[in-house]
Amino acid sequence: MQYLIPVDSSEAALIPIGHLEQAARRGAKDEALVLNVQPLLNRHISRLTRKADRDALRAERSRAATAGAIERLARAGIPWRALTAAGSPAERIAVVAEAEGVNEILIGAGRHPWWLRSLDPSVAQGVIARTDIPVTVMARGEAGPFERYVVPVGIAGLAALLLAAD
Repeated sequence: MQYLIPVDSSEAALIPIGHLEQAARRGAKDEALVLNVQPLLNRHISRLTRKADRDALRAERSRAATAGAIERLARAGIPWRALTAAGSPAERIAVVAEAEGVNEILIGAGRHPWWLRSLDPSVAQGVIARTDIPVTVMARGEAGPFERYVVPVGIAGLAALLLAAD
């Protein structure tokens, strides 16, 4: 099977690599496409810089982001290819998955509390909305106490102050 694994520089993005390592130990013959999506730069910055410099910056950042995944895949003996794209992450992941004809997209994600997910929708949700290819989201751990308690209490306190000021 051929899997697309979108990665960034986070540890959570490497969770699907562990899944493929376990499958390889059981004898599965899988191939991994490691994709890093770099954001487009602001148009004002783009006007002041050369395209070659922007492309070099994206390539350098992409190499750094994919290095951990590539190292683990190579150590496990899993065939891989590294790809880079620029644009909106969810959109580019779906487009690359369709173009490459992958069997499944494996996305590693960190755990976030409900309020943070409502403010900033996940890339995984965007990918699921844009493609018919199966998407598996793998998460490990839990949201930290700061995200779970301190920020919501701070927001509630700020709202109470604003209401009291009226």
